[in-house]
Amino acid sequence: MRRFTYVFYVCFFLTVPSIFSQNGDNLVKEDRGNIIIKQNREIKGKDYLYEEWSKGMLVLNDSIFSMQDYLKYDALKDRVLIKNMSNIEEVIEINDKSLTGFSILEKDRNIKHDFVKLQKKYFTEVSEMGFYEVVFNLQNTNYFIKRTTKILYDPNRSEGTQTINNYPLEYRDKQTYYIKNKDGMYAAIRLNKKEINTVLNQHPNEISAFVKRNKINYSKESDVMKLVNYYYSL
Repeated sequence: MRRFTYVFYVCFFLTVPSIFSQNGDNLVKEDRGNIIIKQNREIKGKDYLYEEWSKGMLVLNDSIFSMQDYLKYDALKDRVLIKNMSNIEEVIEINDKSLTGFSILEKDRNIKHDFVKLQKKYFTEVSEMGFYEVVFNLQNTNYFIKRTTKILYDPNRSEGTQTINNYPLEYRDKQTYYIKNKDGMYAAIRLNKKEINTVLNQHPNEISAFVKRNKINYSKESDVMKLVNYYYSL
C-alpha cells in the first residue's frame, strides 16, 4: 500500500463494510465515496535500552569515571543522555570524543550493564563504530559482546492491497553478537552451535566435554558466556 506523509486517499465502493469495521476512528467517510485515513502518530515501545532514566556512570578516556543519577542510552540514534543536576529538566547529549564507555544500573533486576565504544578496526568484518555491550558475567571479561540497535518497524507495509490499515509504528530490537577469535578480533555470530564453534575452533575435546557436562544451550546468552570464558581459560 502506498503511504503519504500525513494524509492519503483511497477510493473504493461504499459497499465494503469490512473496511470500516477494521479501522474505527481513523476513517472518515466523504460524500463522494472517498475515505481519508489520517496517519497514526503513535509509536509502540521505546527507543532506549533498559529503563528510561537510571543511575549510571560515564567513562572518559578509559580512565576517568563520572557517576550519574540520570542516564539513558538512546539505541535508535546511538547516543548517551544525562540530566543536568543543576536543572533537572535539561537533558544533555554526551557527544564528547573522550567518552569511551558507560554503565547503566538496571534498577528492577539490580544488574549493571557495561558498554564500550569500539571502532571498526576491532572487527573481522565491517561493523559500525558505536557502543557495544559486554555480555554480563562475573569474570568481567570482554570476550563476548553484543550490539543492540532499535529500528522502526512499519506493520502496515506487509499488508495486502485488499485491506486498509493504520497501525502505529513499532520500536524493535535488532541484536548482533560477537566473540573474540584467536587473533583478538571480534567475529559476528548467531547464537547457534555451528557459528559459535567456528570461532571457538581450538580444544574441541575439552569444549565438547564442557558442553555436555554443563548442558550448554547455544541459544542462551548466559550459557554462551560460560562457554566462551571456559574456552579462554584453557
